[in-house]
Amino acid sequence: MAFVPTDPPPPAWSLTAWLTSSPEQVPPDVLTILRGRLIVGVAPLIVAAVVGAALASLAVLRVPTPAMLAWFCADLALTLVRLTTMLLMRRTLHNSGQRSGGWLPLTDLYVLSSLLWCAQIGCGVGLCMASADPVLVPFACLVTTGLVGGLSARNPGAPRTTLVQMISVVVPFTAGAISDGQPWFLPLCAMAPLYLVAVAAVNRRLHADYVTLLCTERALRHQALHCGLTGLPNRTYFNQVLTAVSAGRKDGRKHAVALLYLDLDGFKLVNDTYGHAAGDVLLQQVAIRLRDVIMVTDVIARLGGDEFAVLLTGRRAASAERVAGAIIAAVGLPYDLGQGTLASIGVSIGIAECDSCISDNHVLLVHADRALYTAKKRGKGTFYRVRFFKDDDGRTERAIA
Repeated sequence: MAFVPTDPPPPAWSLTAWLTSSPEQVPPDVLTILRGRLIVGVAPLIVAAVVGAALASLAVLRVPTPAMLAWFCADLALTLVRLTTMLLMRRTLHNSGQRSGGWLPLTDLYVLSSLLWCAQIGCGVGLCMASADPVLVPFACLVTTGLVGGLSARNPGAPRTTLVQMISVVVPFTAGAISDGQPWFLPLCAMAPLYLVAVAAVNRRLHADYVTLLCTERALRHQALHCGLTGLPNRTYFNQVLTAVSAGRKDGRKHAVALLYLDLDGFKLVNDTYGHAAGDVLLQQVAIRLRDVIMVTDVIARLGGDEFAVLLTGRRAASAERVAGAIIAAVGLPYDLGQGTLASIGVSIGIAECDSCISDNHVLLVHADRALYTAKKRGKGTFYRVRFFKDDDGRTERAIA
């Protein structure tokens, strides 16, 4: 599947990789989406920064101690680092559309800055509770409950990271309340761990539901884009690939393309003679042989019935005839359909190639289809190739090979 450029680059450090991984067994593409939920956007960061700076400013005004001033400076510095890291990550992904973060481990820095930001907020609310100031105490309680609850609800993708963030807030808050020595703080100290356990359970439940939703969506997407019989991509998927390649051409990324249109020779006879079940077995074996012939960079699809297509791009497009010959040889070998039944079929191939003269590769599919029928007319079990290029006047010309 094509990569969505809003996904963050994978963590480079083992610690952050563990913190951002799922406690459950999930496919790699689902894990990427889960990690993407950590990138909350600019607006939530600004709101959190305003709340943290407001409480730190109030603390400095109410209790102007060096500890409060240090908390205020730490809050501003970590907020700036967190926001800068996220903006760099978003700009890198937007410009390159690649999951590589370059020489900077952006995901790791973002996770680390988020953890440190929560830790300094926890230290700050702990200082507010320890001060017993009648204004700071209720604000510290409000910020603690709001931040921990918000972390639980907004971060279902990485429960380990969320748990560490919540602990780094609740534990200093509780320690500050205990250190003040006020007896009426003791019930609050007893309730804080219970609140942490409750919101952690809610976050874990949200994570499990989110994973189930993503896996179900992934299965439905695979079902919609793949042939249920052969497991190959279907026509819808192949059209999406053609559209993506055409879009790359319009963006200036010119490269050669070769499209092979395949039609099985003699499949109908096997299907009529031995039944549809045998025909299904034959199609499955053909799909396996086609996978063995092509490379992982090639795109293969079952377009319907006994028709298949292969897309070669870049330097690989120059090997179209060689690939066609390998496919003809592989498909032409006998097939064991079970119960001692052997069958032989062939394949005819139409090839359409171009470099940069056709901006819409769906047109190339039409020409490959026409080349296929020309190959069938000339004799089954062979291929027919056409190539498109631009002449000196910029007009598209068609060459026959």
